[in-house]
Amino acid sequence: MSFVSPRKSPALAPSVTAPPRPAPLRPERTAPEHEHEPLTPVLDPDDRVAGPTPSPEQADDTAPPARRGPRWSPGRPGGRTLLVVGGMLALGAVLAVLVGPVLVGEKDEPVTASLTEALAMVEAGTVTEALVDDRSRSLDLTVEDGAAVRAEFPAAYAGDLTATLLEAGVEVSAVPPREMSPTQQLLVRLGVVALVVAVLIGVVHGSRTRGVLGRRRKALAAGEVPQVTFADVAGVDEAVDQLREMVQFLREPERFEAVGATRPRGALLVGPPGTGKTLLARAVAGEAEVPFFALAGSDFVETYVGVGARRVRDLFAQARKAERAIIFIDEIDAVGRARSSNHTSNSDGERENTLISLLNEMDGFAGSHVIVLAATNRADTLDPALTRPGRLDRQVQVPNPDRRGRTLILQVHARSKPVADDVDLVQIARQTPGMSGADLSQVVNEACMEAARQGRTTVDAACFQAAVATVAMGRARTSALITDFDREVTAWHEAGHTLAAALLPDADDPVSVTIVPRGPAGGVTWMSGNDDVFLPRRKARAQLVVALAGRAAEERLLDGEHTQGASSDLHSATNLATAMVTRYGMTDFGYAHVDDETLRLGGAVAAEAHARVDTLLREAHTQATSLLEAHHPLLEAMAAALMVEETLSAGRVQQIIAEFEASPA
Repeated sequence: MSFVSPRKSPALAPSVTAPPRPAPLRPERTAPEHEHEPLTPVLDPDDRVAGPTPSPEQADDTAPPARRGPRWSPGRPGGRTLLVVGGMLALGAVLAVLVGPVLVGEKDEPVTASLTEALAMVEAGTVTEALVDDRSRSLDLTVEDGAAVRAEFPAAYAGDLTATLLEAGVEVSAVPPREMSPTQQLLVRLGVVALVVAVLIGVVHGSRTRGVLGRRRKALAAGEVPQVTFADVAGVDEAVDQLREMVQFLREPERFEAVGATRPRGALLVGPPGTGKTLLARAVAGEAEVPFFALAGSDFVETYVGVGARRVRDLFAQARKAERAIIFIDEIDAVGRARSSNHTSNSDGERENTLISLLNEMDGFAGSHVIVLAATNRADTLDPALTRPGRLDRQVQVPNPDRRGRTLILQVHARSKPVADDVDLVQIARQTPGMSGADLSQVVNEACMEAARQGRTTVDAACFQAAVATVAMGRARTSALITDFDREVTAWHEAGHTLAAALLPDADDPVSVTIVPRGPAGGVTWMSGNDDVFLPRRKARAQLVVALAGRAAEERLLDGEHTQGASSDLHSATNLATAMVTRYGMTDFGYAHVDDETLRLGGAVAAEAHARVDTLLREAHTQATSLLEAHHPLLEAMAAALMVEETLSAGRVQQIIAEFEASPA
C-alpha cells in the first residue's frame, strides 16, 4: 500500500509546430557524375576502391590492362586461413611420423590362444621367451620355431603366472613404461601450442573481418537524410532555438564565412534519458537536408587494439565525402570519459586511443561543413579536451518537459490516433509531472492498447487514465488472490491517503485511488504533483501528513492496531523528513548541512538528527489522526466506495466529498 506523488524533474522532449522551412540555399557547383552515388564504407587498404568503374565506352583502348592483385596472398583473410590450416596439417603429419611408431609399435600380430594352451606350451618346454604386460593383462610367448602366441590372464593371477614361468626356466621380461624421448615430447607440446594459437587466430581474425567490419559497414552506410524536422519535436523550444543556428550554417555557410564567422564544430546535448536528444539531432539533419551518420559511443570501444580508432576515422571519412553532414554520437561518455594516468586494463588504453583519434578528427574539418552532435546524461564525466572551445563547446540542455511541454508532446503523439472528444490532454499533462518524452509516448501507446483490449474504436479518457496508472505504477495484478480482510484494510489505508490529500490545502490533489494491486503495492493513491522547483516547508509538512494518513486510517479500523502496509509510506516520509532536518534547514536542528556519511557513521550529531526526524514523523502522524477523527464518517464512506468500485477517479472523490457535505448532519 502506497501513495505516489510525482515531483518535477526539469524536462524537455520533442516539439510540435515550427515555421515553414525555407528552400535550401546552396551554391551552384559542378560535381562529377559519380557524386550522388551511394556512399560506400572505407574498407581495408586491400579492398579499397579508388573511384567509380568507367563504362566500356569510356575505357581507353590504349591504356594498359588494370593490375589485378594476386588471387592469394598471406595478407589477405583467405591467405591467412590457408596458412594456418596448412601449418596445422604439416605439423600433424610430422607428429604422426615421429610419435606414431613410439605410441603404436611395429610388431607383427601374434597368434591368440587360451591361457590353458599357453601354460601347456610352457610345461612342454617349447617356450623360450615370455613377455608379461600387467596393464593389458596379456602374455606374449615366443615358441622354439619362432612363432608368437598371445594369451590373456586374470589380473589377480599375474604373480602366480610369473612364478610358473620362472620355475619352467623360461626367460621372463616385463613391458617397460611407454615413454617418449625428450625430442618427441617437445614436438608434442609444440603441436598443442600451435593448435591453440591457430584457434585463437581464427577466432580473432573471424570476429574482426566478419563481425567488426560487418557492423561498421552497416552503420556507416546509413548516411541518409532523415525525414524528421523540428515540427516533429515538442517541449524543447530553447534547445531548438540553439540548434537552428547550426541548421542555418549547414544550409548557408557562405553567409557566415562572408563576415569572417568561425563555423560551429559541434554541440553536446545534455539531459536525462528519454528527453529526445537523438530526435533533436535527427531533426537538425532533417531541417538542413544533409546526411545523418549516427553511432553510439560503445560502438567505438573494443578490446582489440586499433579497432575503435579505425572506426572513428572511417566515420569521419564518410561524413567528409558528403561535404555537409551531421555526425551524431549517442552516449559519448562511453568513449569520452576523462583520461586517467592509471590504466587498469587494456580496454582503458584502447578507449583513450579512440578518444585521441576522435579529438584529432574533430580538429581536421578544414574545408568541409560537418557538425558533430553528441548526447550524454553524464556531462560531468567527459574529458575537458572534448568540451573545450572548437570542439563540443556548446552545451544544449534537454531536461524533462514542463507542463506546457508535456501537453505539446502528448499532442504530437496523439495527433494520428483516434482520440475521443472527452480526452483532456492538458489535464493528463497535469497528472504526469516528471515524466520524460519517452514516458509520455508510452502513455499514449498504452492508452491505444487499452482501447484495443476493450474493443473500442476510439481512445477515451478512461483509457488514458488507465495508461497513466500503468506507466507510473505498473500493470494491475488482477489475478492476485486477496482476502476480504486485506481488501478492507487496503481500502481504509488508501482512503486515509486520499482524504488527507483532498482536505489539506497545501497537499497535492489526488488524481485517482485504487485498491487493485499494481506492481509491489497492494493499493495506490496517485497524486497530481506540480512543476514547482522549490518545496515550501508547509508543503513538505503536508506531504508527511498525507504519507502517514494511511497508517492512521488503519488504526481507526483496527482499534489502535496497524499492519505492515505502511512500510513504503514510512520509507518515503523518513527520506523527506531527513532532508528537511539535515539539508533543507526546515527545523530547529539548525542550518548546518549534515552529509550522509555522518549519518551513516553515527555519533552525537547523527543521534540528534534522528531524534528530530522522529519528532517530525510523530507530529505528522498526530495531525493525520486528528484530521481523520474529525472526518471519520467521510473516511468510512470513502473506504466503502473503494470496496465497491475498487478505483475512484479525482472527479469521483470530489463527488463523494460534495455529497457528504451536502447531506444533513
